[in-house]
Amino acid sequence: MKIVQNYSVLKYFVNILPILVILLFTALNATPSNCKTEIFKIDREFLSSNFSKCEVLEENSIRLYLSPEDNSVINPSPWFAFRKSAHKEAIYVELLYEKFEHRYHPKVSNDLINWKKIEMDNIKIEDNGKKVILTFKANSDYTYISAQEVLSSAWYETWYKIIRDIKNVTISELGSTSVGRSINKILIGNDLENPYILLIGRQHPPEITGAFALKAFIEQILDDNALSNDFLSNYNIISYPLVNPDGVDLGHWRHNLRKKDLNRDWGFFSQIETSIIYDDIRKILNDNKIVLMIDFHSTFENIFYIQDESEIAGYNFAQAWLLKNLSDKSNYKFAIKPTKNVNNGVAKNYFNSLYGIPAITFEVGDNTDRETIINSSKNLADSMMLVLLENK
Repeated sequence: MKIVQNYSVLKYFVNILPILVILLFTALNATPSNCKTEIFKIDREFLSSNFSKCEVLEENSIRLYLSPEDNSVINPSPWFAFRKSAHKEAIYVELLYEKFEHRYHPKVSNDLINWKKIEMDNIKIEDNGKKVILTFKANSDYTYISAQEVLSSAWYETWYKIIRDIKNVTISELGSTSVGRSINKILIGNDLENPYILLIGRQHPPEITGAFALKAFIEQILDDNALSNDFLSNYNIISYPLVNPDGVDLGHWRHNLRKKDLNRDWGFFSQIETSIIYDDIRKILNDNKIVLMIDFHSTFENIFYIQDESEIAGYNFAQAWLLKNLSDKSNYKFAIKPTKNVNNGVAKNYFNSLYGIPAITFEVGDNTDRETIINSSKNLADSMMLVLLENK
């Protein structure tokens, strides 16, 4: 009996030994996610924060290493977000890009709500964008520093609370990601048999300006004026504003948790996020009609990707809609770029090919003035409603 017990114990240790070795190796080689000196400390203890590791250089200087979430990221938006403590003297934070290069003008906030750009005098870019040194004067408050404004899932929840009590608005949770983050839908309309317009956003986590545009676009449709009321008597809106909640809350550069670009998964539906959303769309469209899809993104400049002229479905609508805004009073300058559909999992291509509808990628420039984004998105929402009502 004793031999059997000893054998069982031995077998247990043999089985667990590789795990213990891995844990020990990881512990010995772990890089800190928080750094502290006698003068200040840096952490990433908030949603959407991210850096790969940190290293104390001197008492007044800390280096942050910046890398994408996995090795398969292409076309990245190099993101960073961190919090620094109060400090009684000037400090330096070095951003060291292990891959790719600096893209965004760093921004600072005391409350994760109000943001401003760090002055250029306090930013030094070296090594062709591989290294950036930020200088901070003495400060008595904790401060957040980020590539762009932080719009985490908490930001969306705050917005949902504001609009959910508006007439004809329903907000529902469709399901959750593999780690439990909610995937939500906004439904707007007073007759569910009317045709539908689909609006989606935040497939790529750092694309903040597209999120501002989508929010303003929806709020204009809900403005309760003669145009919006007429429109909502004839059309419905379904929107999935936060397609990639895991990537957003974890500060990813492009992908979800399974190393996938979600805007390369439409039609394949290998990911839980796109599967949940398309299952919902398919249920709605079993008995109803879809007439338009707009996918909100961000890039280096303001661009609308539309159907190619040779692909009749959607091209004429896009031209009619966008040409109405070329003399936009908000001074929102943009390019219109027709692109042919290919079977690459991009939402624009998938919805145009499958449903024969206008499907448009609404790209907002990284550095476009935020107030201009809001005003232009309202104008674009108005002109969209006018064009659809004229052609219903």
